[in-house]
Amino acid sequence: MLFKKMLRDMGRHKTQFISIFLMAFLAVFIYAGVGGEWKGLQKSSDSFYRATNLADIWVYGSGFTEEQEKAVSEIEGVVQTERRLDLEASADLENKPRVTLSFVTKNDISSLYLLEGTDFDGNDTDGIWLDKRFSDARGLSVGDSISLSYNGFSFTKTIRGLIDSSEYVYMSGGDGMTPDFYENGYAYLSYQAFPVPEMLTYSTLLIKTDDSGTDWEEAVGKALNGKYSVFLLRENHPSVNMFANEVSQHRMMGDIFPVVFLAIALLTMMTTMTRIVTAQRVQIGTLKALGFKKRSIVAHYLSYGFWLSLAGSVLGAVLGPLSLPHLFYPSMSGFYTLPEWKPAFSLSFLGMAGLVVAACTLVTYIACRNLLRETPAQALRPKAPRAMRHGIIEKSRLWGRLGFNSQWNLRDASRNRVRSLMAVIGVFGCTALLVCAFGMYDGMQDLKDWQYTDINKFESKLTVKEDASEEQISSVKDKVNGELLMEGSVEIRSEKTGKKKIGALTVTDHVTLISPTDFNRNPITLPQGGVSITCKMADSLGVSEGDMISWHVYGEENWVTTKVAALYREPTSQGISLTRECFEELGFSFRPTSILSAQKMTGTYEGIAGILSTADILQSWDDLTEAMMVMVYILILAAAVLSVVVLYNLGLLSFTEMEREMATLKVMGLKTRKLRGLLLTQNLWFSVIGFALGVPGGLWLVQIMVSSSGESFDFPIRLHAANFLLSFAITFGLSVLVNRLFSKKIRKINMVEALKGAE
Repeated sequence: MLFKKMLRDMGRHKTQFISIFLMAFLAVFIYAGVGGEWKGLQKSSDSFYRATNLADIWVYGSGFTEEQEKAVSEIEGVVQTERRLDLEASADLENKPRVTLSFVTKNDISSLYLLEGTDFDGNDTDGIWLDKRFSDARGLSVGDSISLSYNGFSFTKTIRGLIDSSEYVYMSGGDGMTPDFYENGYAYLSYQAFPVPEMLTYSTLLIKTDDSGTDWEEAVGKALNGKYSVFLLRENHPSVNMFANEVSQHRMMGDIFPVVFLAIALLTMMTTMTRIVTAQRVQIGTLKALGFKKRSIVAHYLSYGFWLSLAGSVLGAVLGPLSLPHLFYPSMSGFYTLPEWKPAFSLSFLGMAGLVVAACTLVTYIACRNLLRETPAQALRPKAPRAMRHGIIEKSRLWGRLGFNSQWNLRDASRNRVRSLMAVIGVFGCTALLVCAFGMYDGMQDLKDWQYTDINKFESKLTVKEDASEEQISSVKDKVNGELLMEGSVEIRSEKTGKKKIGALTVTDHVTLISPTDFNRNPITLPQGGVSITCKMADSLGVSEGDMISWHVYGEENWVTTKVAALYREPTSQGISLTRECFEELGFSFRPTSILSAQKMTGTYEGIAGILSTADILQSWDDLTEAMMVMVYILILAAAVLSVVVLYNLGLLSFTEMEREMATLKVMGLKTRKLRGLLLTQNLWFSVIGFALGVPGGLWLVQIMVSSSGESFDFPIRLHAANFLLSFAITFGLSVLVNRLFSKKIRKINMVEALKGAE
């Protein structure tokens, strides 16, 4: 009987119960959906790293001997070591694509992951195991031959297998941020396949360690007597770091946003059950008088919250991982390479579902407990009206100056504080999600405009080949009226704090097509005779203008110490910048990596590997941010659903609770339009308060999302006026729309039933 009563009550109050179901569903759906996505990525990458025995440490130098490898292998805690030669060759294919060749000795550490073909053979002098995404882009397959050239040597190898590598989960597309698998690839070969065996030297030392807390850089540096140029831990490896930041950003989204929906579900449950139990005082008293045990009645009302939240939570836990991850995978698979893309299931999803069910059930009990404690005689009597006290505003002079509309709504809000709080939190959640979504969108667009409009003034960027001669570079420079630029990587150490960071190196040769900016993004001119450092890098190292830093270029062992001459702000890469003259005075050789031109260049030039136009760079940026845009769209949709559900539910609650008052006001002569205005005014008040609180809340969410974007990005956080107004329009537009849905209900009030006293 009680079960039938529950179904009948749910049917009568279906809107409120549907909203509870939806909020519970959305809380678990987003948590489990985004969680399934990032956990799947993490599980796939961890499995990939284990399967290929990814190195824990990479040490780069000019040539590691067998004795040096042995010295490192004898360090306590070192499990495995392996030497490898890494070099960049060009393939004898259209556009001469770059292929990074790894000549390996054992293939035990950071080993290749075979997808097609035969297993790696360390004695094969003619075979090559080629990057599958590069081979697919170029139409190559197992058994084909590929010709390569490096430093004047040309050689041809037979493709034995197509592979993935855990060191190239993310592979930069050269000058663009989007991986270009047509122009860039990698391959593994046996060290015996090196074309000139007597010239073979090993540039990379791979190390596997245990989990001890050893200072590995100090220990390895001591074993090598400082004869190395770069020391890289796994977490700092470009591919590992880039992918980890992506996963971290998605994890942040999945952990934070469900809280909003859970809070709304709990408040909705509280208000709905309080109203139902209050309205069913006589029924509860009758059940008690008929002999129903208190625990049976308690269980009956607890079942309302239990079954609804259980259904929504279970459905969310199942559908979330099956649907949401597949919205992200298409765009992400264009940037990252993993053997498999599939969501992962976790017990935490069931834990979240259990938390939602427990919370909704507990809130239901809190809403019901006072009435259920009453005796049958007390419950059968109508509830005594609450003693109302005049508030501060009612006692002030301001009260007399307020109109009927304002006075009525202030009193109603003070009498129904939980419902009022729920309205404010609902609008707050909607606004925060909208502001976060638009803030992320504006930030990405702002960053693009800042980098590619305010800073970069060039139209074309010509990438110089590694083996290009000075004559070729000079000739191309004159033809395109270009400016020379050298870009690379450096390791920077603060002399004040001792902190170390890996950053970008920019060396300019009278470059006018790049305009640096200060912290406020105003154009500045960097000093010609010193080393300048980006603001974010300076902050990470704990240095300021005038402090001393030491740094060395990747691939070179000698460190130099210089003073920080100036600070400048860079949105997409952090590091140092200096002029060619200053660079050469410090003992380095200037080697241009690109030529900038204000003209849109096409065609081919000797010594030039490729030409990247501004349009290509912008397209690359749009491709990179596609996954972020998916997040934005999800947030906007979630905000709209949240707003409609909450405001409609609150409007219905308000109308139901005030039906008697509305009927009384109609008898007194107030028109439907006036009554609708009363409800609209209250909705707008709560919308204003929720919106005012939601804007900083949304910007705080953006800050959290930005903090997980990685150390390379200096992300601007701002909300443009247009999107601020759009957030305002959506929030208030939905409020007005929901209010209009109740106009028919006001017209159809049954005056006799509404005004009939309790019997």
